[in-house]
Amino acid sequence: MEEEQSFNQIDFLDLLPEIVFEIDKNLNIKFLNQACEKILGYSKSELINNKSSLKDFVIPNDIEKVENDINKNFEGTHISGNSYRIFNKAKEELILEIYNNHIKENGEIVELRCIAIDITEKEKKYKKLSSQEKHFRQIFQNFPIPYQSLDEKGIIIDVNPAWLELLGYSKEEIIGKNFTSLLSADNQKRFKKVFNIFIKKGEISNIQFDLFKKDGSVIYTNYHGKVEYSDTKQFYRTHCVFNDITLQQKAEQTLIKSEQRLRELNATKDKFFSIIAHDLKNPFNDLMGFTQLLALNIEKYDKSKIEQFVNIIHQSSKLAYNLLENLLDWSRSQTGILKFNPEKIPVNKLVDENIDLLESTARNKNIQIYSEFDKDLSAFADKNMVRTIIRNLISNAIKYTNQGGNINIKTYSDNKVCEISVSDSGIGISEENIANIFKIDESFSTIGTEREKGTGLGLILCKEFVEKNGGKLWVKSDPDKGSTFFFTLPLPEPEF
Repeated sequence: MEEEQSFNQIDFLDLLPEIVFEIDKNLNIKFLNQACEKILGYSKSELINNKSSLKDFVIPNDIEKVENDINKNFEGTHISGNSYRIFNKAKEELILEIYNNHIKENGEIVELRCIAIDITEKEKKYKKLSSQEKHFRQIFQNFPIPYQSLDEKGIIIDVNPAWLELLGYSKEEIIGKNFTSLLSADNQKRFKKVFNIFIKKGEISNIQFDLFKKDGSVIYTNYHGKVEYSDTKQFYRTHCVFNDITLQQKAEQTLIKSEQRLRELNATKDKFFSIIAHDLKNPFNDLMGFTQLLALNIEKYDKSKIEQFVNIIHQSSKLAYNLLENLLDWSRSQTGILKFNPEKIPVNKLVDENIDLLESTARNKNIQIYSEFDKDLSAFADKNMVRTIIRNLISNAIKYTNQGGNINIKTYSDNKVCEISVSDSGIGISEENIANIFKIDESFSTIGTEREKGTGLGLILCKEFVEKNGGKLWVKSDPDKGSTFFFTLPLPEPEF
């Protein structure tokens, strides 16, 4: 009965695809199943009859390792599941993974029963995968373009060294953080919308975000990416690369500013030549025409006629002079020749000087000029520029105020800035024209109440000079009711 059971057990073991064998302390093979023929190329009887040893198959470099493991097993330590390299009959190298159990007699370990699994192909595939993984890891580590991977909540789960180098973080600092922590508030809202679309669509291209680096500086980035899905088509992770377009953005902004500056320069040139060709020529035509009439007819004209002509000549001379003065100041400001020397200046005194200068012109139109000053008001600005600003604003107020009107000039300080306003009861400016009076390229100018001519250059010059001194210029106006021009200047540092 025992023989039948043993026979059936041996017969069963021959059906197994793995090698089943038993060895003694000296590594001699005591038992073997049929699988040895398929795996090793030897028949069972061939190995048993030749009293083969495990050493006959193990690669020399692994023999010491096999002996150590076997000795420990016979000493009572259960060592199992190790892999060893062996040769088959054709001298081909195989890798076997061996598991064992102790066979005991009278409590003593006399043999080991083992099962050997051929893992040669598995190891080859593993090595190939390991090699590929190493290759791709090297590519990932040395990839010059920043890469990042996010989970479905926008949490950063991986970045490459190029990403870390660009933004200045360590991997420990950034992994597990939400990507939105690198974005401004406006970009955070935009990211949430874009990320939801990204997940649904599966890819993005040319999506730009401003990122905060660790040092607080900002870079402009352009993203491209794809979503990786699981086998069940569920979102797994994102794969994105981006490039730093900060320099490109700055270059584009510089180009836009350059184009704007070029347009301004062209407009400046056109305005310059327009003034020379037309506006500056007109008063000289009046001068030459009326002086010629006087020269040819001085004996014929009575005193009132001569006074009329002299007044016309005087007004034309003043117009030419003021225009030439503005033109020279403006051209110097455009070329950078005009010197800027800010200092503590008495604002009220400068206003009074200009009122005295233009009072006769106002009197000719029966216009009253009133002033309302803060006591001893000073500003920190360039005296000549401020003088030009005040002169032009008062001159314009006179020009666009009807006979019998009034002009009111106020100075005021709120301990933050010095504010000067020039109000008139003149023709006013429409809302649509207010937007154009300070633009060099609009060529905006209005005829005065007594056909006085202008170029619009004075207000443009005022705006440039006010801003040069760190102030602001603005206007409030109602058509047919009058205008008020305001401008501010910085206050001088307090004296202790």
